[in-house]
Amino acid sequence: MSEPIGLGIIGVGRWAGAHARAAARSSVVRIVGCFSRSSENREAYQRAYEIPAAAPSLEELLANPLVEAVIVSTPNDAHAGQVARVIATGKPVLVDKPVSVDVTEGIELLRIVSAGAIPVGVAHHARRLAGHRAARQWIESGRAGTVRIAHADFSNLGGSNLKAEAWHRTARGSEAGVLIQVGIHQIDNLQYLLGPATSVNARFMYRDLGPRMPDAAVVTMAHANGALSTVTTSWTTPGHYRLDLQGTGGNLVFSLDHRHWTSGDVDDHGELLLQPLEGEGGLFPTEKGDPLRDQLEELGKAARVGTPMMIGVVEGLRAVAVVQAAVRSARSNGAPVDLAMLLTEGGATPGEIDHLLSPSVHPR
Repeated sequence: MSEPIGLGIIGVGRWAGAHARAAARSSVVRIVGCFSRSSENREAYQRAYEIPAAAPSLEELLANPLVEAVIVSTPNDAHAGQVARVIATGKPVLVDKPVSVDVTEGIELLRIVSAGAIPVGVAHHARRLAGHRAARQWIESGRAGTVRIAHADFSNLGGSNLKAEAWHRTARGSEAGVLIQVGIHQIDNLQYLLGPATSVNARFMYRDLGPRMPDAAVVTMAHANGALSTVTTSWTTPGHYRLDLQGTGGNLVFSLDHRHWTSGDVDDHGELLLQPLEGEGGLFPTEKGDPLRDQLEELGKAARVGTPMMIGVVEGLRAVAVVQAAVRSARSNGAPVDLAMLLTEGGATPGEIDHLLSPSVHPR
């Protein structure tokens, strides 16, 4: 791989800028083409990040022989359909979270991916933070004992400046508000650490963003392995990022300075504290990385040498199912929602449900 692997990107919004800056930090990949329906926006993105080609159509971007793999960075409700279009060209794809906005289209996409051999990754890049990877190692080592309780929070001020016409307010799935935009990161992290959730309770608050968009949420998940976890998230309060794990062998606390969320040195601004049942506690060593760059390099290697993607459609669909269940629960004043029933209603077969919810099928 002496020559950088060429990536194309669909969508040129705010998060596409984070992808471009991450690619600029890599010697393995580079973005060689971009597409947006707005000629003004795609040309501005091309100039800002020195992209060789701004395609006037999606077809032209996908036909570009220099584009070996594709990033989908569009509004949430376009994700599943665009991933399917990229797969049809035979090119690997990395899609921003969420992989879909409901379980029905997520299951349909899962079947498309399962029927072929094209690598598909979901950009739940928070899972790649050093603190989460070290927490997973701590659990797998057995030193945590049995994790009984976990709590995760991710909050920021991103909702405070949303304009009335923003797609975040109008796209399918926007009824989940802060949960699908922000809290879903911690939903994925907790399932990465504890395995799939099987039941969900939730309460939403509608204080600052209008009566149809929740700006704060509390979600409780019961996991197949017997653990309980909660996710709290707010879209109108200062940045806050924290994970607490409570195991029979000790407790672990991970905190991150959210101001460095998209920086290449983000792991330098996180701290993992171990409080064992016995012996000395203190800071737990972590192996630093660059989550945004790392997932792009993984995409490039999937295209060039066929290596698998760390976070696939199964993991992405697990997170979407929890979000959709939380919306239903919140509408019923916090009543529990069974994920197997939700997936059945979404068209999943018993075998697919077992694969998505079984504790033995632990995410990578």
